[in-house]
Amino acid sequence: MKQCSFYLRDISGFDAVAQSFRETCPQEARAMLVSVFSGWDDEEETSALLRRLSEMLPEAVVFGTTSAGEILSGYLSEQTAILNFVFFDATEVRLHTVDFSVAPPEEGAALLAEQLKSEAAAGIGIFLANNDRQSHGFLSNLHPLPEHAKVFGAIAGSSGPSGSRVFAGARAISQGAVVLSFIGEELRIQLNVSVGWQPLGPSFAITKMDGDNVIRELDGNSPKHIYKKYLTLSPEDIRHENLLFPLCVKRDGHKLMRLPSECTDDGALIIGGDCREGELVRLAYGDPGKILDASYKARLDIMNFAPEAILMLNCVSRRFFLREDANQELRPFPKIAPSVGFYVHGEIIGNRHGGVSLLNMSLVTASFREGAQSEDYAAPIELAPRTQDLNDMMKLVHCLANFVEVTSTEAEMANEQLTTLASIDRLTGLYNRGETETIFRKELLRNRGNDRVLSVIMIDLDDFKSVNDTFGHAVGDRVLRWSARALQENIRRGDAAGRWGGEEFLIILPGARLQDAAEVAERIRTAFEAGHILPDGRSVTGSIGVAQYPERGNIMVFYRNLDQALYRAKEEGKNRVCLVEE
Repeated sequence: MKQCSFYLRDISGFDAVAQSFRETCPQEARAMLVSVFSGWDDEEETSALLRRLSEMLPEAVVFGTTSAGEILSGYLSEQTAILNFVFFDATEVRLHTVDFSVAPPEEGAALLAEQLKSEAAAGIGIFLANNDRQSHGFLSNLHPLPEHAKVFGAIAGSSGPSGSRVFAGARAISQGAVVLSFIGEELRIQLNVSVGWQPLGPSFAITKMDGDNVIRELDGNSPKHIYKKYLTLSPEDIRHENLLFPLCVKRDGHKLMRLPSECTDDGALIIGGDCREGELVRLAYGDPGKILDASYKARLDIMNFAPEAILMLNCVSRRFFLREDANQELRPFPKIAPSVGFYVHGEIIGNRHGGVSLLNMSLVTASFREGAQSEDYAAPIELAPRTQDLNDMMKLVHCLANFVEVTSTEAEMANEQLTTLASIDRLTGLYNRGETETIFRKELLRNRGNDRVLSVIMIDLDDFKSVNDTFGHAVGDRVLRWSARALQENIRRGDAAGRWGGEEFLIILPGARLQDAAEVAERIRTAFEAGHILPDGRSVTGSIGVAQYPERGNIMVFYRNLDQALYRAKEEGKNRVCLVEE
């Protein structure tokens, strides 16, 4: 595998690049991928470049996008075009296009997902022309993707008036996607995501949205109110300082930044990327030192991978935030392997559910290698980022951001301790009644409108009053603590056990049908019966009722069923499990 790249200031330099290419092109390559990352304003000039490439290399896969800055040899350039040639020894590259003007994006995504799955690709590159509703619809329907494929990509950048586009061969697409599939048993791909913006302050629930990129309410308040209260930022300030204080949401194992682009007159927040009602978001702040440190950690990982080529997909917000310090992030990568990339308007990464996530404000690197690590590969020696090399303003921001981080971490740890104390029953270590009720309400909301099921177990220790009367309350407390441990040892991962009151316990079992919950209840009953916990060697048994939340969603019917099941267990002789069907 080999990668080589060239700058072009304008189309007049194409012949010289073509000559250099012929001198470096390995004749034995199985496949050739030609990438064009263009910052040219002139659409006709870009079209001419694509035509000449396709004519010169009819067997090659030619793809590309417009860009908001080009990256080559560790430096940013503007209004250039980068031609990147990758020669594969044992990998096939296929190009797929989806034009939203021809087919609805949702339909095109579903068909493409099936095709990609059948190809059993090792890697999939997804590049979209725009960050808009159609693109979001395409991404949300592009699943399931091949289980072992490394999925990456970007929303095309643009720095000129002609807007963003993606390229497939000699064709430019202004509404749609180009998708690359890399097929080969020898191909190894490693993905790294660097962010650097840090969460700040409390979490807010998104309580109202318009579509997927307009936040109407956070905890019942307008986003304008939140930004004004915590950061003293007006709607006009938000528009100009959005790089400093974006929103942060955790989803599918990724920290997703959401960049506010505008605060409307009525206080709503328009964001880049999507959010969902019910998600928790936090304000975040930009720290140039943390941003450079995140890139440094990614480079260490990439060095251990020993790549033969690196593709860098860097969010344009990082460029604007770091300004003249942007090259500090870029310069070390070519020391590891030939590196090329461009600045984008959104980064794409595969998630653990077989779909994709749209990131903001991130640097995504895709590192490629064919076969095992080369024996003569020598990792470069690299020092950690030196924040003292930042310009004066960035140095000040870094120092203030570090102060904020330390004080926020201390406050967050204190809040976590208070939250734990407020939600845990101190005697048993189980959830207290209030927290158990909260968990139950959340599970009911998750079940609303889908096919999920939910069951609950209620336990009442038999003759517990006589334990206290005979042996004293110290023994009674010991029995309660032992019973709580027995519950935790016999429930499933993901179940929630709480102390409902006195000697009563409640267990919430998400996704469990009635019979599944009954099996868990029987394990608990058996454990109680086998535990000779009392001073005289006797056991403390439990009467157990089990009910499944009814499909028609009537909470009163559910509580009646649960009470009835527990009552039957008591009436029929205790130390037993009783169920009530809906």
